[in-house]
Amino acid sequence: MDRIILASASTGRKQLFNEYFKEFIVSVSDFNEKAVKEDEPAELTRLLALKKAASVAEKYTSDFVTGFDTVVVCEGRLIGKPSGREEACELLSFLGGRSQTVFSGYAVINRNRNVEISGTGETVLNFKILDENFISEYVMNHPVTMYAGGYAVQERDEFISIVKGSFENVIGAPMKELIECLVKSGLPHDILKKGGI
Repeated sequence: MDRIILASASTGRKQLFNEYFKEFIVSVSDFNEKAVKEDEPAELTRLLALKKAASVAEKYTSDFVTGFDTVVVCEGRLIGKPSGREEACELLSFLGGRSQTVFSGYAVINRNRNVEISGTGETVLNFKILDENFISEYVMNHPVTMYAGGYAVQERDEFISIVKGSFENVIGAPMKELIECLVKSGLPHDILKKGGI
């Protein structure tokens, strides 16, 4: 049927998909991320995105299933989603004033078309120093356990500045690369909104 399937519960990715696609279906992957052992962050996110897409593609065999995974790397430390508010506070305090790299893996699978493509977007950014009051307020008012690094730039982007790469990649989906893969794989153009690429 060649529909777009978003295998993610991320609100940021949903916002991006709403900007680029006329319609899509959300079907959250239940893949266990801990099952993948990989130390290299770009490869880790690519593999996880592929596994998440593959688990959902079993149900949607004739559609374009897209999977994603995002991690933050700062001073050699691999940072995923915090386990709770306390860890989120620690992460935001650690990240403040430091340069970091955001890796977002992406994957496209369409079983009927024998499509299986994956890759990783990379963005380098500088993070402003955040005071304790800001951090406490932010952590209390945002679902920080859903975000790599404990923050979501689609809601408050004033504490980062992009050095290299795309802002969308920090949100969790390198849309330019993703759409190029989808179009190359035969995605019907009428699914894209005008100016989608």
